[in-house]
Amino acid sequence: MRDAFDALGESIFNLESNESTERRKIYRFCFNIKEFSSLANRAILDKELFQRFSFDTTCCFGLGYDPRTLSVPWPEEVPVVRAVEDLTEVLASRSTAPPIVWKLQRLHEEREKGCGERCCLGMSYMSESKADEKIHKDEALALILAGKGTVSATLTWFFLFLAEHPSAEAKIRQEIQDIIPDDDVNKFHLFNTKELSELVYLQAALCEILRLFPPVPNLVKGSYEPRVLPTGHRVGPNTLIVLSLRVMGRLTSVWGKDSLEFKPERWITEKGELKHEPAHKFPAFNAGPRICLGKDVAFMETKAIAATIVHNYNVLIAGGQDTRPTNAIIVKMKYGMHAKISKRWA
Repeated sequence: MRDAFDALGESIFNLESNESTERRKIYRFCFNIKEFSSLANRAILDKELFQRFSFDTTCCFGLGYDPRTLSVPWPEEVPVVRAVEDLTEVLASRSTAPPIVWKLQRLHEEREKGCGERCCLGMSYMSESKADEKIHKDEALALILAGKGTVSATLTWFFLFLAEHPSAEAKIRQEIQDIIPDDDVNKFHLFNTKELSELVYLQAALCEILRLFPPVPNLVKGSYEPRVLPTGHRVGPNTLIVLSLRVMGRLTSVWGKDSLEFKPERWITEKGELKHEPAHKFPAFNAGPRICLGKDVAFMETKAIAATIVHNYNVLIAGGQDTRPTNAIIVKMKYGMHAKISKRWA
């Protein structure tokens, strides 16, 4: 599988467990809420808008650079954003196709382009870089890939489901009114990290979206030695195992008879606190040694955007849209989502 994801080079996503341990220690210092809170008050509906916002935020937080893809006048197309989109589709097809198929396809494309080296996101110059510089570039690409698409995809599905479940939107708005200052109840408000941490029902709604539409729909694992799975199935060495998170999130044996319903209440305890499900039951952020280091930051960013829009704006989703998902390693709506946004306050 490492060959299939060669575009990510020596990034943390391509390292074996023993190799990734030290790299993960470094990342733990990067992904912390205190550092992210300085970006949380930068206010922002379609797929393009969310993708650009997530791209800008990821670059600011992870790379210390603001590409300003949301600037005015609106850039018609941002090449690197488009390139990352193409990359997610390519990696998805590679993960399911026999290696001989995509390797021949890559060879054919490289010959047409007149180069004997891989050509992905214009990074063919990496072969001339020093080892440490190459690793930094690989990590930067992996960071953009992971941070840009996942948040924007979650938010798009979130607002679609809010439009279909107005009672959930009403509960989120009431929860917001209960935690913000009285002077800001009927006017524009930006949320700080303390306020965001108190929005239990909002996080429950986001968890429900991640259960039904996990941004990364499949986890691919491999066995080095013969193993017997908990189900009793035997797995031979060098066998790929694909876990469908979307299917797992809809199993009635795991989530009950209402597993196909959008029900944020399943994430709230009788005491009104957020219910924490074990990662092996809710693996939207992976599990075990590979669990996502940016989980808390991702939740904070998503809650900040969702709360700001729900409290300050009315979102009207256009009817009759085709909301089918894409076939990519990060699942989004294939044709985006059109909506009309109006201010709630003068």
